[in-house]
Amino acid sequence: MKNHIQKLSLGKMLILGGVIFSMHFGGSSMIWPMTWGQESGSDIFIAFVGVFFTALLFPLLGYVALARGKGNLYQVTKRISTKFAKIFCGIIMLVLGPLFAIPRMSAAAWDAFIQLTGYQPNNFIPIAVFSVMYYLLVYWFISKKDDTVDKVSKYLFPILVITVIAIIGKGLLTPLSSMTMKTYEIPAFVYGFTEGYATLELPCALVYATIIIESLRNTGLREKKLDKALAKVGIIGIGFLTLTHLGHMLVGASTGDLFINVKYASLYTKVVIELLGTMGGAIFNVALMLAALTTAIGLSLATSDYFVEVNEGKLQYKQCAIVILGLSTLVSIMGLTTIIKYTGPLLDTIYPAAITLTLYYALIPNLTEKNKNV
Repeated sequence: MKNHIQKLSLGKMLILGGVIFSMHFGGSSMIWPMTWGQESGSDIFIAFVGVFFTALLFPLLGYVALARGKGNLYQVTKRISTKFAKIFCGIIMLVLGPLFAIPRMSAAAWDAFIQLTGYQPNNFIPIAVFSVMYYLLVYWFISKKDDTVDKVSKYLFPILVITVIAIIGKGLLTPLSSMTMKTYEIPAFVYGFTEGYATLELPCALVYATIIIESLRNTGLREKKLDKALAKVGIIGIGFLTLTHLGHMLVGASTGDLFINVKYASLYTKVVIELLGTMGGAIFNVALMLAALTTAIGLSLATSDYFVEVNEGKLQYKQCAIVILGLSTLVSIMGLTTIIKYTGPLLDTIYPAAITLTLYYALIPNLTEKNKNV
């Protein structure tokens, strides 16, 4: 029987915070901020405030909400209605799982591989082989749940941190150009707010919290201490993410008008090559592949856990993981263009509900109980 502990060590909190950062950092959260900075120019700090609310503060409140609600997403949503919980959580898990977000990560990794190697396939077979290998690697990370956090913190987090520090540090010390005027007509705060909203970080936080809660339990931490520990590691992880977002936006803003009509991964690649040379560009593409991998790992594990829980153990964890990764492989091979047309409206539907749920549990989690006692 595992001995109970009263609190986590600082080292363990940093490890779990690093895992949270790594899972959020994958894909869009790595490459988008530089474009936000480039397009915001001298209004970067106003835009960053908007980004902070939707891409950073809301996700942090997501961890706080589940900490104060004392449960994972399905458990706290079920208190509203079991039927609503199954529908709402089911949509979130499918969209952030095999129908959109997980295949999007393998697509980002494939694009990074293409940029890294210069390979131009003539048919679908190469991407099919790549996707199968990619999801076999994801399965290796998540097949033993208890080892997943350790694997991410040991193999992926250090590489991401070193790469980001090198790129942001070089970009800030030797700016490529000077800041120009913003390129959009809407207020900078509104731009940042809407762009941050599009990252889907809040629903991701509500999903990732399941992994962190399970990891905290595995440390032997007493159940009544889980909520505070989850909030603390959430602050650490989102704190790391805040620094990288601001750093990347500053580097993007410092490009001035050097790269006109170049965005996202293409912009990031060009900036890194200018800063660190061709070898730096190659390192960036490897880091992008690993960043996408960490997000795919987190989403795959959390999605598998959810379907085990909602089916009350009728399905085994490994069975769910294999089905989810198999479906993700098919979607990634078939292409995301069509599926995005159907998942887009679903995302627009669940996001406001996710915000409402988060604010309720983060700010007034005991309101229902108080009303019962009146």
